Amino acid sequence: EVDYSNFGTNTLSRKKKALVTLRNDNLRRRPHINISMPHDFRPVSSIIDVDILPETHRRVRLYRHGCEKPLGFYIRDGTSVRVTPHGLEKVPGIFISRMVPGGLAESTGLLAVNDEVLEVNGIEVAGKTLDQVTDMMIANSHNLIITVKPANQRNNIIRSSRMSGSSGQSTDSTASHHSLPTSHVLQNFHPDEMESDEEADIVIE
Repeated sequence: EVDYSNFGTNTLSRKKKALVTLRNDNLRRRPHINISMPHDFRPVSSIIDVDILPETHRRVRLYRHGCEKPLGFYIRDGTSVRVTPHGLEKVPGIFISRMVPGGLAESTGLLAVNDEVLEVNGIEVAGKTLDQVTDMMIANSHNLIITVKPANQRNNIIRSSRMSGSSGQSTDSTASHHSLPTSHVLQNFHPDEMESDEEADIVIE
């Protein structure tokens, strides 16, 4: 008599062995790929010196690797209003006027239009001309550290040690509050040239 209980068993076992062999061969053939290894990434920006700056200020470091992407923002001069013991005082200031789409500054999300520039690589810009500040930024473009007073204070970091009893909005008596008079934004223009502001500010590349 034929024993049907073992019918096909050897065939199934041979198929299983063949599949296992094929799987092992495929695993051996695949090259080993390192995904998300730290050396594959390059920093593009960081916020630094959070503990020593006023809450209304932000210090941003931009890392420019090679020349594949410009810093990508324009600056202009304007007027700041500072609080002094004698009241409000208007002083000259430097501001970010535009962001270049796809530029490094825009991609970080840490700088914005109308942010006031306070320092460039540790050097205060107070008392300096627009051309001087531009030269400072270009000279340090591969490792630019820019201290700004953000126009939108809601995006600033609120430190936990000062959050108690605070509404989430910080004030600083020594900080500046910028205003945007039309004479500064549209400077160097005749009335028939007001459709373009290419000369009103300087691009930082």
